[in-house]
Amino acid sequence: MLVTYIHNMHSPTSWRLRATFPLALLNILLTALPSVAGPPTNRTIDDEKGDSVSGLKPEYSPPGSWQQGSTCTACFVHLDPSQAFDSSWHDSTFHPNTQVPPTITLRFNGTAVYVYNALANSVPLADTLTNLTFTLDGATVGTFVHEPTSSTLFDYNILVFKDQSLKNMEHELVIQATGDTRAALTLFDYVVYTFVDDSLPTSSGLTSVPATGGEVSTAST
Repeated sequence: MLVTYIHNMHSPTSWRLRATFPLALLNILLTALPSVAGPPTNRTIDDEKGDSVSGLKPEYSPPGSWQQGSTCTACFVHLDPSQAFDSSWHDSTFHPNTQVPPTITLRFNGTAVYVYNALANSVPLADTLTNLTFTLDGATVGTFVHEPTSSTLFDYNILVFKDQSLKNMEHELVIQATGDTRAALTLFDYVVYTFVDDSLPTSSGLTSVPATGGEVSTAST
């Protein structure tokens, strides 16, 4: 087709064809370009209300092993609701050799994930060691251990796990209390994940969520 245009370049009709050809080619090339990712945004999964956008809630198992800490009257640990995200948290104590380990299963679509817990120290009658294992998409990716101190204060908004190198797809994160001999307390508060919409124009990057605690379990890459 291009050869015909060149050979008939003195014809008025062929001039019109030559003038419109580059625009047609440009439209084809633009249509063939892959979609680009939109600006990353942080979304929150609350322990009680679930995902701030989809509403999908964490799954707690086995049945009866978790309590809503903000309303639990039988729990030994009583946090300050004003210090917890959305004034709620989930409480569980794991006793090795007598229980199935309690787990939290979360599903999200994103490129990074951050898990936040509250930590207890010296509480009368309570086991306050925190011992967690994290499994992402079926692979064990990290652990977190908090040895309680003699302080009677609680630690809030503690980052216990992060992974900032995820593929932009759906992921399944499982948080499990663990241990061989010592009872372990879990005070789960919320999760933040970074969502990227690959159907929108790209923009400036999102600042990483900062750590608020000490030793953070980070998935290896």
